[in-house]
Amino acid sequence: MRERKTFGLGVFVCIFNKDFSKIMLTRLNAAKRKRWGAEWSNVGGKIEFGEDSKQACIREANEETGLNINPKDLTLIDIKEAPNLLPHLHAIHFVYATTIRESSKIILNYESDSYGWFSFKKLPKGMFDSKKDILNWRNIAKSKLRKRHD
Repeated sequence: MRERKTFGLGVFVCIFNKDFSKIMLTRLNAAKRKRWGAEWSNVGGKIEFGEDSKQACIREANEETGLNINPKDLTLIDIKEAPNLLPHLHAIHFVYATTIRESSKIILNYESDSYGWFSFKKLPKGMFDSKKDILNWRNIAKSKLRKRHD
């Protein structure tokens, strides 16, 4: 049976520590690792009908980590198009960023086995996003979020 070709809108939330020296990534569960061919990922998922991208980020972050992110603390840092994310899926992802304290309480749902804080010199192997994208997003987020707080 042929899979139906689909188009999807999604979000990612890059969660950085307060001084932008680390990023928090979740280790995907076995089913998600198999589906996406990756072990580590930013928080994220599909935009549901009736949501805007920022609302989807807030919902996904809460569902996956238990965090309650204030919309004012999120900033759009990229829009990434993946025409062949899967053989049958053309996706556009809105990439947002926020900062939290590393001591923030994280409560993972079933989608992830664990989480970790990673320095940019020691990013894990098997990330969903490329190291180049992660480093670029950190630089953009650092610039945009610091301007907000100045």
